[in-house]
Amino acid sequence: MNRTLYILIVASVLAVGCRNPNGAPDVSGIKVNLTIERFDKDLFALDSNNLKEQLPSLFKKYPNFAQDFLQQELNVQPSALPDTVYFELKTFLSQSQYLKDSAFKEFASLDDMRAELEKYFRYVKYYYPDYKVPTIITFIGNFGGRELNTQDGLGIGLNFYLGASFSYYQMPQVQEVFPQYLSRKFSRQYIPVNCMAAVIDDLYPSDTDTLSLIDQIIDRGKRLYVLDKFLPGVDDTMKLGYTANQYTWCKANEGQIWNFFLQQNILYSFDPDIIKNYLTDAPYTQNMPEASPGSIGSFVGQQIIRKYVAGNGGNITPKQMMAIPPKTILSAAQYNPR
Repeated sequence: MNRTLYILIVASVLAVGCRNPNGAPDVSGIKVNLTIERFDKDLFALDSNNLKEQLPSLFKKYPNFAQDFLQQELNVQPSALPDTVYFELKTFLSQSQYLKDSAFKEFASLDDMRAELEKYFRYVKYYYPDYKVPTIITFIGNFGGRELNTQDGLGIGLNFYLGASFSYYQMPQVQEVFPQYLSRKFSRQYIPVNCMAAVIDDLYPSDTDTLSLIDQIIDRGKRLYVLDKFLPGVDDTMKLGYTANQYTWCKANEGQIWNFFLQQNILYSFDPDIIKNYLTDAPYTQNMPEASPGSIGSFVGQQIIRKYVAGNGGNITPKQMMAIPPKTILSAAQYNPR
């Protein structure tokens, strides 16, 4: 056999061998030892009648996260007087016992979560070798935030992951804030998706307030592209937050969806109400059939990016993708589904 041909064949075999069947790179050699700290247990271990003496130890262990928790979860500002801090914290601890008991039971062990997050952080490190994997800090909050990017680490609000049928989520007063189209995603299977989305926001802080609808749609698609790289094998419905029926509807009506945007002449709109309608979670998208999902612009952005990637060799790294201007992507993609 010709030596050059032999080398090419071997190189091809090796190239295929270093990728998984789903096209993902082989990250088995990348070591990630994830640290998880349980702020939830440390917080609820405090004696609510003795906070003045015990709270300093919590702040010593979590110097930044504890402050972020008070501010974002309990709306206690850094300038608040100590008595205000003690009162708000004591009230929260007494009113959150049911959530605490349920979360401690559901997350008695974090071994599965640790293994799964370590797996996906290997892909983060593959594409971003210099990225420092954050400490994971679990907490139970007042539903102020689901994931918190802080200087101490990435906070995960366990109160958002107690199962779609969890009785607390079915309470009328809770349903007013988190209706079923939101609470159906309050299960632990969404933790990796939401954590990797938080990592992307950490790598690329969102600054889309001054962008048009189409630029925000493409920005959403770019972030979903990076999410694809971090979560190989995870279904699109999970990453988009759609039901299977909603995603099927989108695929079947992709051309009509795009034509709707063109006919309404809204792609270059800066109107925040218009942008919100097409890029915010909802039971369905207004002005479209009830079979549609909310945030339908996310689907459109995903498809534009995939069309662009397919037309450019299919080998674009996350760093490269995030650096491409939206105008360039839209022009080169020639997106026009039928």
